[in-house]
Amino acid sequence: QLRALLQDEPRLQRAARLSRKFQSLQLEREMCLASNCTQARVNLSLRPRLEDGKASLAIKYQELQEIREACWDKQQRLEAYLEKWSPQSALGQLQAKLNASEAESEAQIKQFLAQDLPLESFLESFCQSRTRSHVCRTQLEKLQELLQKDQVQKDQVGRNPVGPAGCPGAP
Repeated sequence: QLRALLQDEPRLQRAARLSRKFQSLQLEREMCLASNCTQARVNLSLRPRLEDGKASLAIKYQELQEIREACWDKQQRLEAYLEKWSPQSALGQLQAKLNASEAESEAQIKQFLAQDLPLESFLESFCQSRTRSHVCRTQLEKLQELLQKDQVQKDQVGRNPVGPAGCPGAP
């Protein structure tokens, strides 16, 4: 009987299809197919939202790039501004102004001694020139003093760091 069953292919396939194991596997397969089909429909329904999100993300990246470039430009301008208006730059400008004022005073003295400048004009211009020199020298010395104090404070902070608890040397 077993040999007859093995030789009868259609009957063997029908017996296999009727077995519980085969039926449960077939049911599981159909459920998986139905689940896949449902998931595919859900995914397809989400496609417009995904495309909108991609477009929005591309716009945000473009905005980010523009903001990054604007920040870079501003950073460059700020660095140039800070370099131009640094205390050291001001010190150099004051020194140049003082030198020019001193040279002007010397030129006025030479003109006066050569009798190319009348006494009244000499006194007026020389007093103004010396006043400018004095103001410039005072500003220069004050700025140098401030820069030295600032450097001393930086040196002290470097040698004695403040810890997170606000206590010197705290780890």
